[in-house]
Amino acid sequence: MARYRSGDRPWVHRPIDWFIASENGELFPLKYTYALAVDQRPGTFTTNQAKGAMRHLELAFISVKSQIESEKAFQSAVVQSLKNNNSRAECLAKAPRIPSQYVICQIVFRRNPDVVAEVLDRANGKCELCGVPAPFLRASDQEPYLEVHHTVRLSDGGEDTVDNAVAACPNCHRKQHHG
Repeated sequence: MARYRSGDRPWVHRPIDWFIASENGELFPLKYTYALAVDQRPGTFTTNQAKGAMRHLELAFISVKSQIESEKAFQSAVVQSLKNNNSRAECLAKAPRIPSQYVICQIVFRRNPDVVAEVLDRANGKCELCGVPAPFLRASDQEPYLEVHHTVRLSDGGEDTVDNAVAACPNCHRKQHHG
């Protein structure tokens, strides 16, 4: 992990699914980290072989793809339930009242608080997308509640800059992501 953290990346990165989670929450691509540790090219072993070889280290392995697939499956089940109005009541009667739990891992960007503050200040309490005043005041400080949205998402390579951000009401923010 130290070699990867220092920038030692001799191989071209392909889309990555499995990560190693360090104790402080950093994520390292599993195959590339293992490849650096054993001085082998990532194509000479499988992800499962790397996990097996590293299992004794008691590291947490996280699959991003399985979490995305789980969310897609849930959304698909909601759509199906909306179509099956007649059987929904029957399903609800049989369903457990306490849902099961599962653990997820999320890649989160360390955003610049000055960018957020500058964008909120610029908005002056109004949504920069619809022009309507913030829908309510935050309980913590009685300031207008707006969310800062990156026009080009950080996950798509967007910059964490004032020029790439807008202050949005919750409805407009959701519309930007899901509309």
